[in-house]
Order: sequence, then structure tokens, then C-alpha cells
Amino acid sequence: MKHFFFTLFAICSLTVFAQKQDMSKYLAGAVPEKDGMVVFDKSYDVPNKTKGEIYSLLKKYTEDEIIKGEFSLEQSRIQDADSIQGVLVAAVEEYLYFKRTAISTDGTRFYYQLICRVDDGKFNIEIRRIRYIYDITDTPSTEANPDVCFSAEDWITDKEALNRKQTKLLKMPGKFRRFTIDRKNEIFSGAAIATGAVRKMKMVEVYE
Repeated sequence: MKHFFFTLFAICSLTVFAQKQDMSKYLAGAVPEKDGMVVFDKSYDVPNKTKGEIYSLLKKYTEDEIIKGEFSLEQSRIQDADSIQGVLVAAVEEYLYFKRTAISTDGTRFYYQLICRVDDGKFNIEIRRIRYIYDITDTPSTEANPDVCFSAEDWITDKEALNRKQTKLLKMPGKFRRFTIDRKNEIFSGAAIATGAVRKMKMVEVYE
């Protein structure tokens, strides 16, 4: 019996530790700023692929998965597509859900600019000019309300979304910060997989 309770305590402790570790990715430094603007960016190596090949794959990914994505809204579009210079720019409007059930929905209209800069064997992907129009109704509003429109710089930075000790997320801006970071990670990972920069992980079933 003592062994059972010791094992149970160890499992609970590991679970709590894992949760704390998981939350750490949203804390200080998780939302970088450049010249006063929130800017997420990451560079990937894509060995054995030319600029043209990478550019084509990124363009298809952006069009199919971002512009025409499941939660994409009407203003999403390609702003600039220059395969010679290796620059692809998209203005994106989508719905970012915080909670979605049969009886209630909580989410926001999420706007950002997506920029890809491509060269032989590599690319950089960037998200900037982030803003939100918060809507707590079950159906996304079709009219922008200035009273609930705010920018990432005013809402999800370390200063605005963390407590003074920078050890916890504040309730409301922290929610926006967390889901924005998760969405950014999803977009970047999708681009990396689409170009072959990283391989898609396969689920492996283990039988005992």
C-alpha cells in the first residue's frame, strides 16, 4: 500500500511539473519585440532544394492552409508574390478560438501579416502587424468595432500580459498571448513540414 501511494504521489508530482514546464513557454521572452513591434520569426534550412522549389512549396502552403484555411475569413489574401526576389507576403484574417463547444464560443478575429523570405536551401518566416477584434458572440461579427480592437503591442507583450515578477500570465491578455503563440507555432511548423525542412512525425503504437 505504501508503494502504491508513493507511486501515485510521484505521478502527480511529475504531472504538475510537466504542466509548469509547459506554461514556461508562454512566459518572459516568448513574445519578442523589434523596434517596438511584436515580431515572431524563424529560419529553416531546407537542404537540396532551390529557391524556386522552396518558394513554390511555401506559396502553395500559404494559399491552401492559411488563406483558405478552416478558420480563414474574407480579408485573407496574398499581398505580394515575387518568386525572383524570393519574397511572399500575405495579409491574413482568421478566427482564433479560445473555446468552442456546442453551447458557447469564445474567440477573436485575428489579423496578421505573414512574410516568407526564400533563398537556395533555406527560408525565413515572419509574423508581424498582429491585431485582434474581440468578439464573444457565437457568430463572428462582420463589423469591426473600434472599442474591442487592439494590437499585440498593447496586449500580449511581457509588460502587458505577465505579472510583475513575470512568473504568471494575467487572465485576459494571457489568454490572447497563449493562443497567439500556439497559432504561431502551428503556422511555422506547417511551413517547415510543407517544404521538407522537418519531417512530419508519425504516430507509433506500442503494444505490451
